[in-house]
Amino acid sequence: MNKPYSLLAVLPLLLLLASRPSIAGETLHTLCNFLGGDYVDYNYCVSTLSTNPAASTADGHTLAVISVNLTTTNATAVKSRADSLSLSSSDPFVRSSLLNCSSLYASATPDLHSSATAVAAKNYSGAAAVLADVLRVPAGCDQGFQKKEGVASPIRKENNAFSDLATLAKAVNNYMAQ
Repeated sequence: MNKPYSLLAVLPLLLLLASRPSIAGETLHTLCNFLGGDYVDYNYCVSTLSTNPAASTADGHTLAVISVNLTTTNATAVKSRADSLSLSSSDPFVRSSLLNCSSLYASATPDLHSSATAVAAKNYSGAAAVLADVLRVPAGCDQGFQKKEGVASPIRKENNAFSDLATLAKAVNNYMAQ
């Protein structure tokens, strides 16, 4: 006959597990490892989120906040870069296309703030939905330059970086929504 384990027999094991020190960055690496199997590169995930010193000891919620904040900051920087390049461009088509990009990123900023508000309220699905919408901005920006043959976007690199950040933020929020 099998005897059920008594609480006294299991108690030392429970105490050992409860007293296990947390490994710094365990959540960061767990999250990035999970996302790395999908559509976000593990190394990109770790290195990007780790630009914020709090990421190494952050819980999932804080990592979601960090990812949205990084995306919002980047959108502002891309808008500024587009503005700056539009002022120095002598080509009216390029200048117009850059101003269109600036407008697209300016329009994304309130959406990104809305995403940050959703994350703060732990509405991760809502945040991810907003991030999915702002992922259209880089493509819209690049499309403006494709209207004229032989003209490449001078901010393609920045558009790609924004797309990568927004994808990461969306993935983190989708992970947290589970």
